[in-house]
Amino acid sequence: MSKDIADEQRITILGGGPAGLAMGMYGRRERLDVQLYEANNEVGGNARTLRLGPFRYDTGAHRWHDKDAEITADVKALLGDDLRLVDAPSQICWRGRRIDFPLAPYDLMRKLPWSLLGRISREQFSIPRVSVGAEHFHEMALQSYGPTLANLFLLNYTEKLWGTDSSELSPRVAGDRLEGLDLKTFFLEAFGSRIGKARHLDGSFYYPKYGYGQITDATADAAGRENIRTGARITRLVHDGRRIMHVEVNGEEIADVETVVSTLPLTILLRQLHPAPPEEVLALADSIRFRNLRLVVLGLDRPHVTRNASLYFPERSVPFTRLYEPKNRSADTAPADQTVVVLERPCQSDDDAWTQPDDALFEAACDLLETQGLAHRDEVVAREHHAMPFAYPILEVGAADVAAEIRDYLDRFENLHLLGRSAGFAYTHVHELYAEAKALAGELVGSAVAR
Repeated sequence: MSKDIADEQRITILGGGPAGLAMGMYGRRERLDVQLYEANNEVGGNARTLRLGPFRYDTGAHRWHDKDAEITADVKALLGDDLRLVDAPSQICWRGRRIDFPLAPYDLMRKLPWSLLGRISREQFSIPRVSVGAEHFHEMALQSYGPTLANLFLLNYTEKLWGTDSSELSPRVAGDRLEGLDLKTFFLEAFGSRIGKARHLDGSFYYPKYGYGQITDATADAAGRENIRTGARITRLVHDGRRIMHVEVNGEEIADVETVVSTLPLTILLRQLHPAPPEEVLALADSIRFRNLRLVVLGLDRPHVTRNASLYFPERSVPFTRLYEPKNRSADTAPADQTVVVLERPCQSDDDAWTQPDDALFEAACDLLETQGLAHRDEVVAREHHAMPFAYPILEVGAADVAAEIRDYLDRFENLHLLGRSAGFAYTHVHELYAEAKALAGELVGSAVAR
């Protein structure tokens, strides 16, 4: 490949979240001419680290999963010694107990009543070792853990998180969380030892010294800050039925394009096309739903709340689904004698929770800390709130087929590529987004050479 050939191809990237930034970084490494547009005033999307006085916290319980050695090596090259290996497992708060999550038999043996343990043990003989052919999450959870464990810890939580009945959710919402608990493992751990427990506990991961946003910032630097425009909302994508010809920025500026990589939510991308797609395609978009998040951030005058990466709340009486404490990922995110916690409240745009006053949400968060024995409201020394629309796609049964139909329509635009969680309508990890961006950059260079 010659530098001149690659430089002739200009890549216009829509969206400055992790997927867009990764595309910018890998595109630049391939010596492509990249230009990224981000609607907000800073890049990072939902993977930023923010400051609240002396505290640092992430806009999500993020961590870097070391499941692709090549991609992890790329991120290590960006951050050096600031990317650290962390061992901080998560737990479920249930009836005053803390249960390891993902579920571990040895832990269940110590914390559940014998009557429940007997029932759970008997169920392990009648469930498959792995979920086979499940049509929805409810069925998958029963096949993976049996009815007792599924109903105690998984189904209620999942329905709170996604705002949808578990029988209407795709098995894909589980990701890899239900792997590793089979009959052999159950009895080996329950009646043997803890050897091998970490095999299915997701307690080890990489995390940056000053918060997950360090990965975002380093990726943006590698993409070239001069190639990134913030405060640049895409308001139209003008096409001729075969190619995207140019994009309209902020309703007034026109930019010609050659190759477009969109990380925008599918529904937003479709609505920006001009001429507009057929009504039947727009109707498909109307059936696609995304989940919003509200975050409550509390700085606390105590060294720690827990030692966990995250705490999960499956009970419906608790309005929040998860609490994470950044200090358990990195001690550099808070002073030695203080800590900060973030609580997540999933909701839809038409929910009362989405429009609930901030003060009411703060009070609910403080109530939770006190009722769970985590902290007292008089220990709160700082507070903040964030509303995060389009936090992640709701993977309902059939939604993948609808998304595939939309992508089939978009395939007619030969210079348009989709990348990322919202664009692909898939609940993917960030390391997977980086791998997809790296592969796409290579493909685009290859197509330039072929021409």
